[in-house]
Amino acid sequence: MKGWTIVAMLALVCSGCLHSPPNYPGAGGNNLDPAAYAAADCPDLSGRYEGIGELVEGDATAQQAARKWRLSNVFPFQDNRQAQEVLAASRSSDGRYASPTYVMVTMASRIAKLNLRYENGKSIEYVSSFEDKGRFVCTGANGIISWGGASDGGRSEYGPNRSDSVVTLYLDPSGNLILERGMQVHMSLRLGAIPTGTARYFAKYRFKRIQS
Repeated sequence: MKGWTIVAMLALVCSGCLHSPPNYPGAGGNNLDPAAYAAADCPDLSGRYEGIGELVEGDATAQQAARKWRLSNVFPFQDNRQAQEVLAASRSSDGRYASPTYVMVTMASRIAKLNLRYENGKSIEYVSSFEDKGRFVCTGANGIISWGGASDGGRSEYGPNRSDSVVTLYLDPSGNLILERGMQVHMSLRLGAIPTGTARYFAKYRFKRIQS
C-alpha cells in the first residue's frame, strides 16, 4: 500500500480526532482576555499557609502520583536564578530537599512577598510578580489570578505533539489558598502529522490557612 493511501486512510479514521482549543488566558475563544481585565484588582492572597497542599480533585495521574504539592512551587519565579535559590534553601545536609513547613504570603497590588520556612530549619524570602498584565489576569478583589501558555512542541514515540497549560490561584470561602493546574497535550501521528486527539490533565490543591 502506498504511503499516500495510508495517510488518507488514517485521516479518515481520525476525522473526529481534532485537537481541543487552548484553554489559557489570552488564547482567544472563550478564554479570559487580558485586555478586558487590565484595570481589575488582584485578589489579596496574603496569609500564612501550610507548606504542603492536599489534592482536592484531580485526574487519574494526579490521584496516583501527585496527591500533594509544595507551596514553594506555586507562585511564579521571576527567573531561573531565583528558582535555584529557593531550591537550594530547601536542601538538607543529607542531600534531600525538605518540604516547606509553612509559607507567609504578603501581597501588595500585583507583588507577592513570600517567606518560606522549611523542615530543615532553613528559610528564604523572595518576591513573585504578577505585574505583566498581558500574561497574568486578575479578575477582581474577590476573583482569581490566572496565567498560562503553550509549549514550542515536542515528540513522543507516536509522533509530534504540543501542549498548553494554565494555572489559577484564589481563596476558598474559608480563606484557604487554592491552586488549580491544567494541561492539554495535543497529539499527532508521525506519518502525515495527523491529529489523534488531546489528552487532558487536571489537579486542584488546597493549602490550609494557619490562623494566627
